Amino acid sequence: MITPIEIRQHTFKKGLRGYDKEEVTNFLNTISMEWEKVLEEFKKTRNELDKTQSNLDSLKQVESVLHKTLLQAEQTSKSTIENAKKNAELKVAEAESRSREMLTDALKEKARVEMEISALINQRDEILQQLNLFLHSQAERLKKFEQQEMTQLRKRPEMSETVEVTESFFDSSLERGDPSTMINEMVEEL
Repeated sequence: MITPIEIRQHTFKKGLRGYDKEEVTNFLNTISMEWEKVLEEFKKTRNELDKTQSNLDSLKQVESVLHKTLLQAEQTSKSTIENAKKNAELKVAEAESRSREMLTDALKEKARVEMEISALINQRDEILQQLNLFLHSQAERLKKFEQQEMTQLRKRPEMSETVEVTESFFDSSLERGDPSTMINEMVEEL
């Protein structure tokens, strides 16, 4: 590349009818100055271009980092959402499983309690039946005993007054109700 100094110092050969030396020198000086300005502008433009290129490279690096970060964030987001869905599905499945287990256990417990209640009712009915039989047998024994005692007391003359009082007592007991009816009422209350 030719410099402004080279333009100024350039000499031409002299010919027979040559150019006006002063005019050529003035023209060369003008061109030299213009060329100097062009070179200065070129340097400035080159520096600005270098700065712009440097900024562009930096921005490209930032863009690349941002792009990578965005992709990673997107992948992380997808992964997090998928994991959350899987965890939610697992928790729902576990809750449903526990719910079924609890329901099964509750139904088993209900069946066991119902069996116990049924066994207790049967046991109560047996006891009431045995008690009823026992009370009836005791009432029958009491009647027999009463009849035997009354018969023996009637045979003794000194006991005739006692026999009348005892008979009136037993008669009044019978008027209040049949002993077996009274026993049945008591058993039903139980």
